[in-house]
Amino acid sequence: MTHIRPLFIAAASAVLLAGMANAKTDITVAMQLEPPHLDPTSAAAGAIDSVLYSNVFEGLTRFVGDGSVVPGLAESWEISDDGLTYTFSLREGVTFHDGTTMDAEDVKFTLDRILDEESANAQKALYAAISGVEVVDPSTVRVTLSEPNGNMLFNLAWGDAVIVAPESIENIKQQPIGTGPFKFD
Repeated sequence: MTHIRPLFIAAASAVLLAGMANAKTDITVAMQLEPPHLDPTSAAAGAIDSVLYSNVFEGLTRFVGDGSVVPGLAESWEISDDGLTYTFSLREGVTFHDGTTMDAEDVKFTLDRILDEESANAQKALYAAISGVEVVDPSTVRVTLSEPNGNMLFNLAWGDAVIVAPESIENIKQQPIGTGPFKFD
């Protein structure tokens, strides 16, 4: 058995080095379960998030490998002393794959869409404490809660709260347009 391990390590190293020499600009994702559509904000299917979360779509916050929550499309935030108001400062210069600018109006649209009575968002209950979303300026959005929720930054990192543009919502299930590092083709 000891001779297999060095062979495996050598083979893995060769594959890694070959991959670095032939850097690619696209990714092909193979899934055991096909997603029913490509809108992570309107279905419970985990396969949707597996394909699109952090690849095509991004949220205000995001998870990292150790499970902590860090800035995503929001570069920073302030939380009021009473825990009821979150003011997000958005990253400058972020665009959707169609070239339109991602701004506070898109954040408001996304959160209002989640909270809408007709929303099909699978995790809608995670955002129930949001009582209002206000655009302060193009790069600042204020989220007001009806009661403090210590999990709000964590909840905003879920794929169910990725930021979407109103201009792309009609075709989002077949042609997702996000701000992530990969464009859907």
